[in-house]
Amino acid sequence: MFTVLTSGKAAPGVTTSTWALALAWTRPLLVADCDPAGGDMAPGLLAGRVTVDRGLLSWSTAARRDLSVDAASTLLSDHAVRVPEQADLSLIPGFANGVQGASFATEAWERLARSLAATAATTERDVLVDTGRLGSDRGGWPVLRAADRVLLVVRPSVRSVHATQDAAQRLRQQLGDLSTVSALVVGRGPYSASEVAGALQLPLVGVLPDDPTTASFLSDGGSVSARTLRRSSLLRATASLAAQLAVTAGSAGERAAVAG
Repeated sequence: MFTVLTSGKAAPGVTTSTWALALAWTRPLLVADCDPAGGDMAPGLLAGRVTVDRGLLSWSTAARRDLSVDAASTLLSDHAVRVPEQADLSLIPGFANGVQGASFATEAWERLARSLAATAATTERDVLVDTGRLGSDRGGWPVLRAADRVLLVVRPSVRSVHATQDAAQRLRQQLGDLSTVSALVVGRGPYSASEVAGALQLPLVGVLPDDPTTASFLSDGGSVSARTLRRSSLLRATASLAAQLAVTAGSAGERAAVAG
């Protein structure tokens, strides 16, 4: 299964939600930080604990244009770092800043999208991607188009819903339709999750609670015991969502095999 998390401009929480899902995932998982504005996954949770010489840029340099999709896909593992909290979890660190993100040409995004899709379809690992907030028409759109499922992160507030409606319209334009897109509601607000999904005209994939302690750990690192993490409301909610998403992993692989 190839899953992407993204959001509109008024819905912070994509990176925290991605980390929470990754730590709760029940299958081997490759996470890619593909935020064109600069990735926060390694500098946050993994700050000072992993090397910073590997990631999207080093992979792009190694994955020459003349390489096959399978070969470029295989190289992803060489440019990922192992996440200490979970043995079957690896991360491809993202860009250090927006300047690096802007240097990633459309052809590089397309090659990355094909390689991530091949990893999800032909190996025992699922793929989870953080694309950050939807920005310009350039950037990681090929990754969003290649995904089996797009989770559009939204907060239950008027400001966030309005921004997410715009994001959903842009997704429709870029993807052709919204058949792969679902709403992931994060936090508390004046509206219910079902009301938010209805306003967006999207299916509701799940709801994640406010959990400041765990969210701070996932976004900025620090010291939190494994027991505290397991008992946190955020990771308990994401464990349920991860199990739900994992159910569809097999069918996605079967569809890819038939298409191939």
